[in-house]
Amino acid sequence: MNYKNQMICANSAIVVMFLVGAGWFFIPGWLPPVDPALDAEAIKAMFIEDRTRIRIGMTLCATGMVFFVPFCAAVSGQMRRIEGHEDPLLARSQSLGSTVTTMVAFFASYFILAAAYRHDMPANVIQIFHDFGWFMIVAAFPPLLIQTLSVGICILGDKSDKKIFPRWLAFVNFWIAILFLPAALVPFLYEGPFAWDGLLSFYIPVFCFFLWIVLMWWFTVSAIRRQVSEAAAAI
Repeated sequence: MNYKNQMICANSAIVVMFLVGAGWFFIPGWLPPVDPALDAEAIKAMFIEDRTRIRIGMTLCATGMVFFVPFCAAVSGQMRRIEGHEDPLLARSQSLGSTVTTMVAFFASYFILAAAYRHDMPANVIQIFHDFGWFMIVAAFPPLLIQTLSVGICILGDKSDKKIFPRWLAFVNFWIAILFLPAALVPFLYEGPFAWDGLLSFYIPVFCFFLWIVLMWWFTVSAIRRQVSEAAAAI
């Protein structure tokens, strides 16, 4: 076991939270989110006025999401301890889900970047790129379902005396998966709690995403440290 590499991967979560939070929400000024009911001309005006901030923010967001892969690899490493190394299907599902999640957010950022780069395009084209970005960052939740459900099921399958993750964390994962579901309605609505700027489709799922990262980071780091201590004690 390489303790240093595991800790580097696990602590990649900090990079994800900082760069994605700053890049998508704070630097472009998108908290609260852009109103999905804005017309094409208003969106183009926003991209012209905030062009530099948007480009910086999306570049940081895309960069930050890449670190989601090593973080989730560290989570999967601890899941393999529960499943065993011969056929760790849940660990693999979680890790592959993280790759898809990363690609979705990566492409969302670059759709927005393309709109900011070609801000002289027709307003309706900029609006399409902008909508693609928001749909992908808010409504493309299925990969996260695979991740949270895989983690939850894996934790409940831990039959060891010394649990890798606390049992209650499994149920937190299940609840987070449920709370992602309202985002499925984003493509159908322009206002209200289920629109991409709404309470149920944006604020709660985004909070749950960052909560999941914090919880899984904390308990993965704790599990790695215990693993090292147990290995040292066995020598």
